Amino acid sequence: MNSKSLLAIPLSADLSWILTPLLEVPCVVSGLLYSRDGLILGRAPGLDTDTADALAAATSSALSIAREVVRCSGGAGISDLVIGTADGGVYYIAPAGVGAGLALWAAAGVDLGRLAQETQVQVGRLATALDQASAARTPTVS
Repeated sequence: MNSKSLLAIPLSADLSWILTPLLEVPCVVSGLLYSRDGLILGRAPGLDTDTADALAAATSSALSIAREVVRCSGGAGISDLVIGTADGGVYYIAPAGVGAGLALWAAAGVDLGRLAQETQVQVGRLATALDQASAARTPTVS
């Protein structure tokens, strides 16, 4: 296969696979991978499109606001954002590279340390997969 035909290989827009191990963490109910501009990149099974769209847009905005609050207060940046719910659950938001974020919601009793660790592992896998896909699509100069 020559380099020109490699450029024609589409990069899948559905990155839902990143959520699979995260949904196996006890108490995690659902999740979403979204772009910084609020578009769905992947979603958990059972999460309908309308709800995912609304959550992606709201979560993207929430993370942007949190980044600005930290910046204005002299902080160095955000590694994750946890929003507690009235019933003891959490909405966990983490950057997933430069242009994306992960949002997970979990019931009361979730181990936030484990959730954060598993999220970072998946973010690393996502970065590797995107780097490999980009490299495969970039022609080499001989």
